[in-house]
Amino acid sequence: MMTLLKYDFRRNWNILLAGLVVLIIVQIGLALFMSEVAGLIIGIIAYVGAGVAIYVRMIKTYWSNIRAYNRRLVPVTGLSHLLSPLIFGTLCGLGLTAVAIIHYFLYVATNARMHFLSYIHLSGIHLSDWLTLLLFIWWVAIFMTIIIFLSISIGGSFRWKAGPWISIVSFFVLTNLISWLENVILAGRFNPNELFQFTQESTGITLTANGVLWSDGRLGSIIFEIIVAVIMVGAAVYLNNKKVEV
Repeated sequence: MMTLLKYDFRRNWNILLAGLVVLIIVQIGLALFMSEVAGLIIGIIAYVGAGVAIYVRMIKTYWSNIRAYNRRLVPVTGLSHLLSPLIFGTLCGLGLTAVAIIHYFLYVATNARMHFLSYIHLSGIHLSDWLTLLLFIWWVAIFMTIIIFLSISIGGSFRWKAGPWISIVSFFVLTNLISWLENVILAGRFNPNELFQFTQESTGITLTANGVLWSDGRLGSIIFEIIVAVIMVGAAVYLNNKKVEV
């Protein structure tokens, strides 16, 4: 798998480096020529856009792994063709998060004006809460990616030109089926609005962690999703090895 992962990074390195340079230039331009509030909003949008671009690149990498003839010549197992893009996307996401954290501390250290973020009060939110939230977001992204990968494999199993449309239909069928099963088995889905409590006051907005991420209901939902993810990974590997044609 490491061989395929190195190949994926080497193939995408120029694009990743160019994206990082563009992101840095955009953030510097916002800091120099935009107001604090506008610069903050546009800066967050830029980071979100970079994250979406990484996500799309990860999906395209998976498509290349299972359809490109030269990728199939790499001596790795079928599981590696699925795990390599997931690790690739995770590492790129960690890199983007590290850049955002460094940017934040540089902003706090160098900006002598009133900070817009000081209007938001963090009540009872510790480092562990942020790390847990990041882990939760990562798992949601990974789970949805596995559904997309399986949908791509299902569409690739058909020789018809309608393969991409079959993938799209498969994605909606899988997401609705999994949601229905989770509701039936666990009697209701987890509500993301329960993560934090927002309170608006005269001095600002107070953000409080409710600590429900690892409650019994959410933990059961995660276990269910892990089991489903393993099944979907197995199905995708089978289709890639037996049905998907280069």
